[in-house]
Amino acid sequence: MRTSESDEISILIVDDDEYILDSFSQLIALKGYISYTALNGKKALDILSKKKVDVILTDMKMPEMDGMALLKTVKSKYPDINVIIITGYGAIDDAVGAMKQGASDYILKPFSPDEIILKVIDVCKKKRIGTGKKVIEKTQRESPPVVIAETEVMKEVLKEVSIISPTNATVLITGETGAGKDVIARLIHLQSKRKNQPFIRMNCVELNEGVIESELFGHEKGSFTGAIAKKKGRLELADNGTLFLDEVGDIPLSTQKKLLRVLEQQEFERVGGTETINIDVRVIAATNKNLSRLAKKKEFRRDLFYRLNTVIINIPPLREREGDIIPLAEHFLKRFTSDDKKIKLTKRVKDMLLSYDWPGNVRELKSTIERAIIFSKKGDVNLEKLFRERDIMEEIGGAFTLECPSLTLDDVEKSLLFKVLKNSRWNIQLSARVLRISRTTLYQKIKKYGLDSYRDEVNKSVNINY
Repeated sequence: MRTSESDEISILIVDDDEYILDSFSQLIALKGYISYTALNGKKALDILSKKKVDVILTDMKMPEMDGMALLKTVKSKYPDINVIIITGYGAIDDAVGAMKQGASDYILKPFSPDEIILKVIDVCKKKRIGTGKKVIEKTQRESPPVVIAETEVMKEVLKEVSIISPTNATVLITGETGAGKDVIARLIHLQSKRKNQPFIRMNCVELNEGVIESELFGHEKGSFTGAIAKKKGRLELADNGTLFLDEVGDIPLSTQKKLLRVLEQQEFERVGGTETINIDVRVIAATNKNLSRLAKKKEFRRDLFYRLNTVIINIPPLREREGDIIPLAEHFLKRFTSDDKKIKLTKRVKDMLLSYDWPGNVRELKSTIERAIIFSKKGDVNLEKLFRERDIMEEIGGAFTLECPSLTLDDVEKSLLFKVLKNSRWNIQLSARVLRISRTTLYQKIKKYGLDSYRDEVNKSVNINY
């Protein structure tokens, strides 16, 4: 927990697309930063006159005052503020011009949520905002995360964590999505000798093959189209600390050999570079896939699997640790309830929690309790609405069949998205849960397929009772 407001990083997001502002703001908030939003450059300057801002994320193309004009004004009036320009692949010249005008970095569309956070971390390190140690995943000043372990199987997991944490051994954490693999990874780091060093997370499934090597190893200026400046990868940012490779089973085969070299020799070259960079990084990997089976099918390198396989910690699904469900629910209840709003779990609610199999594991339980508190009246948690909502999930998602074999994958995705949005009456939160994607990803896909133009029509024509 931060000790004062002055320790916090504040970020101003500037874009004329309200969906982008909403999704960016949620992402920034989830990472623990303060966020402000503005629909154009003029409104951004108004905010800057009233608020302390460390980093500005701004789109290049906007009405009234575009990103370049905003950048020039900010550098003139507020030279200490870092500006990150967002532009399309077809506008590399704009990015080059922005860098010449003093932009700290740039992001090319399309981009991943992790890339945005990494850019913020990187510019904060370069300009010494707070310190790099305060920004990188906030782990250096955090207490170890709370892990509820009332069941013997989870007590055994924590025992294994306490044994391997002080070592430098590579760790592979296995378990279903939402089981808490990221929490265990952080716990290992915070109980290790590297606890005062960076903890850098990289979600391998969110990065496509074209950018994953640049994100992991970094790149040299001019190494590919759009590489207008040298960039450090996450391995360098994690030097002396821990790199957490989430969903490691999704790393492309072409990258796996280079990762193996890092694990064995602690060295690599940036993309397009010849200089060998030596690092001291502990790697913790996580996956919900069976890597042994993938290795037999030659979809994952066998030698990399054996190297990652040094220590394995398996996180059991929540349905196999029934004794943890109520303690976890009570923990989340306390976490999301303010001191002046006392809410309790009734016996009926506890029975409902225990009767559900939690396919989304701890993550689903956490979000369920958080939503239940929102709909609760004073005194008791209201789960009835949420479980009724689950009953209509299948109806909203529905069975989706491909009626025309000539349709492309984009056609299929667009049709599915439209169907879910229509059936949920454009309820973004519910649609995202049905599709099992984040709201940020859903907003991006709505924009990609131009579905927003159908929203008003759908809301008029569809009437679903919740």
